Amino acid sequence: MLQDLGNIGEFVGALGVVVSLVYLARQMIQNTVSVRAASFNAMVQNSIRLLEHAFRDPEFAAFMARAEADPSSLTESERVRWYSYMTAVWRHFGNLQYANRVGTLDGQMWQAYRADLKEHLRQKGWAEWFQANRQIFSETLGRQVDLALEEIAQEGLRD
Repeated sequence: MLQDLGNIGEFVGALGVVVSLVYLARQMIQNTVSVRAASFNAMVQNSIRLLEHAFRDPEFAAFMARAEADPSSLTESERVRWYSYMTAVWRHFGNLQYANRVGTLDGQMWQAYRADLKEHLRQKGWAEWFQANRQIFSETLGRQVDLALEEIAQEGLRD
């Protein structure tokens, strides 16, 4: 009888462990979804902050248009501004690329951001700036930029 009670106790204990593991797994899945949602929201907010200057400030929009078309036309202080802005934007794209690689950014969203990156690279100033400063960014981002520039070149050959 004591042996039977011991067996029942062992069974109930094992069942408790299984239930605890199932509960823990569900909590981890829920937390992962929450972390991904928060991470994505932070990325979108950063995108908006970077774009906000151009749509709120006509002077900045004009500066950007000049810088994108011909960075050599910028004054010394504008070059500092351009360097700072480009560093922030390319860090943002690097963060997005990294988030996609580690799985915190949905693949479809990365493709949308990658299309945006490619459109920016069609501007002379963006491509030149990145190539001149690529050493301060990850090799992975550099490969993404190279791939996008190759695609742009191939599209030009098809026209």
